[in-house]
Amino acid sequence: MPDTTLSANPPPGVPNNPPPPEVNKMLQPGEQVLFTVRRHPIGIIFIYLEVLAAVLTIVVIGYLAAPTLIDTLSEGANRLLLGGVIIAIALLVFILLIATYIYRLSSLVVTNRSLIQVIQSGLFVRRVSRFTMSDVEDVTADQKGIFSTLFNYGTLTVQTAGTRDNFNFSYCPDPNNYAHLIIEATHAAEQSDD
Repeated sequence: MPDTTLSANPPPGVPNNPPPPEVNKMLQPGEQVLFTVRRHPIGIIFIYLEVLAAVLTIVVIGYLAAPTLIDTLSEGANRLLLGGVIIAIALLVFILLIATYIYRLSSLVVTNRSLIQVIQSGLFVRRVSRFTMSDVEDVTADQKGIFSTLFNYGTLTVQTAGTRDNFNFSYCPDPNNYAHLIIEATHAAEQSDD
């Protein structure tokens, strides 16, 4: 059974996030998880704001299109309309909870030997990619815009050797710190191989 415990002294400023269960199954004997990076919560807030804007637009259009319709409805029709609105709101909350669950499942796991990226893009759509520390060529942190600077998130890009795809991890919290930590882990893995 692989040793999947976090290091005794996690790097400063790194939350002690456990790796996803599918990552534990991928670890080799003696491989230790150094840290797990989860997406910044600001990304899901943007999704919530988009949904709120869409709902407000529909309500305003409905009110402007038929302002007297609500007044002319019978009591039974008003109850039916209210029931429909409550069901629609419950469905919307359920969809937002699923979106939050999906968003939080994406992660980047750094071990003492490899990097593992888990991208959950749908309820039943997951891509798990892995490459060894020796494949890491460069790590780049991009922060573009006022929000990413204010809330300290960005895109972490891990460039690989050869024709393999790069790891792009969007909405990475504190990307500069994590880029530095991945470079340090890469150097430590090179030294342990010598």
